[in-house]
Amino acid sequence: MDACELMNEEEIISLFYSKNHQDSLNILIPLAENGNEIAQYFLGTMFLSPIDNTISLDREKGFLFLKMSAKKRYIPALEYLGNLYAYSDLIESNPQTAHTYFYLAALIQKNTDIGYHQIIEDEFKLSNNEILASIKRVTECMERGFDSCYLFN
Repeated sequence: MDACELMNEEEIISLFYSKNHQDSLNILIPLAENGNEIAQYFLGTMFLSPIDNTISLDREKGFLFLKMSAKKRYIPALEYLGNLYAYSDLIESNPQTAHTYFYLAALIQKNTDIGYHQIIEDEFKLSNNEILASIKRVTECMERGFDSCYLFN
């Protein structure tokens, strides 16, 4: 087993901030391909919000890696996707989809009493029907499994 395959979250975060994106890609891509949700998350953020000029914005790759990470229930990926659908110009705004990602993150954490989903409800003035539809989608994803969840395809 390659040493890179054994990198933990702290090591990946350190790598992300200590190297330029191109150097990080060479290490993170094999990790992501082997299913590391943390590497997938950081690749997604790198492609959607490059902070240096060593790589270019790539929406398709960014969303692909973020959704791979979110499918594995990685909370930062779910919340990043929620923020993208609520506030980013990289994708058409969809507050209800943002709510769905945030609610899913809250449900996984077993804490739906508070969370970003409530901020979306208030800020975008979601109707009760929109909120209930979002909750229904999350429930379906939890019951069917994330592999068949529309949020990750």
